Amino acid sequence: MFTHRRGICAVYASRLPFDTSRVKGCRLMNIMATIDAGDLIDAHGVAKILGLSHSNSVSTYQRRYPDMPRPAVDLGEGRCKLWLRSDVMTWDALRRVGHAEDAR
Repeated sequence: MFTHRRGICAVYASRLPFDTSRVKGCRLMNIMATIDAGDLIDAHGVAKILGLSHSNSVSTYQRRYPDMPRPAVDLGEGRCKLWLRSDVMTWDALRRVGHAEDAR
C-alpha cells in the first residue's frame, strides 16, 4: 500500500476487488483524485526537470524549499520515492517566475 498526501494512493485503490464506499471508516472514501501512473517520476526525473546535475540534489532541494512538492509515493527510508510530474513542473514554473520578479 502506498501513502499519498491525500490518503492511500489511488493507483493501489483502483485495484481493490471490492467497493470501498460501503466499508465503514475506510480511508479510501476520502480520495479526491486518482494518480496517473504515467505521471510518476523518480528523483532522476525531478532533477532533469529542475535542471540539477545529480538526482541526489533533489533531497537537498526538499530541505531548502519547504514548498517543494513532496513525493506522491514514498516507500520509506532509503527506498524509492516518486513524484507527480505535473506537481514538480508547476512548482518549477512558479519558482522561476518568482526569481524573474525578484531580478527586476
